[in-house]
Amino acid sequence: MIRRERRKSNFSQIPNSTLRDVNISNSAFRLLMYMLSMSDDWIFRNSKIAKDLGHNARWVSNNISELEKAGYITRNRVRNKRGQIIEWERILHESPHVAKETSGKR
Repeated sequence: MIRRERRKSNFSQIPNSTLRDVNISNSAFRLLMYMLSMSDDWIFRNSKIAKDLGHNARWVSNNISELEKAGYITRNRVRNKRGQIIEWERILHESPHVAKETSGKR
């Protein structure tokens, strides 16, 4: 028998479907769990993630791409007043997220 100890603080709640997702690699899963364990206002920096997890920036980039393809990370364009893209905002989701279709395009 294995019994889990009670948690009193400093823990994360993650949907079981995410914990059991077999559609992402072990590396992407580890990165996802790391990212989901951070506070809501935490700003992700590839160099910091790489250092914390003992990998290089390429490892982080590759796994972020995998998480994007799986729907755990979505990207939104941030435009200036002239309509030019000035940056990309990435949103981390607890469960795979389906991007909304752009109206008028199929």
